[in-house]
Amino acid sequence: MAFSLLNLQSCGGDGSPRIKDGESVTIKESSKGTVTEVEEVKPGDDFKIIDEKIIDDKTKSTAIVHYLNGKTDTLSLQKLKSESQSGNHTHSALRGVLMYSLASAFFSRNLANTTPNSSYYKTADAYNKSTGLKNDMVKTATSRRVMTPGRASRGYGAGKSFRSYGG
Repeated sequence: MAFSLLNLQSCGGDGSPRIKDGESVTIKESSKGTVTEVEEVKPGDDFKIIDEKIIDDKTKSTAIVHYLNGKTDTLSLQKLKSESQSGNHTHSALRGVLMYSLASAFFSRNLANTTPNSSYYKTADAYNKSTGLKNDMVKTATSRRVMTPGRASRGYGAGKSFRSYGG
């Protein structure tokens, strides 16, 4: 009984799972940085992007945060990236907003994953400006090839639904 159970779980002809080879992909990495200005719209955890600028020195990328209480902070994106495990609730909410802005190029390093999302911008003008700036970032980006790791095949029925439709 145990042998037949093992046999059903294996994916390869010799009883071992099949591993797909790694694949070479081209990524575009920004050579520029950003200054992203955000405004708190609800206390503690709701921010909207009000402006973004491209800067020449990527290491000087920052978020300028305007709080409801009138306080303004300038935070290094490098510091926010290194704090990602700290559990700071406000910074966590801020990082969530920044991931849908041009600043996400700093965090993910791949411009293909950098897509401004209009729901995170305070105005349509701010969103449209950022969308145009992304095109400028792509023009000055450097391309490089990287290998993505192989992964196990899904085996029997991969990508297909097992549901019965009809009769």
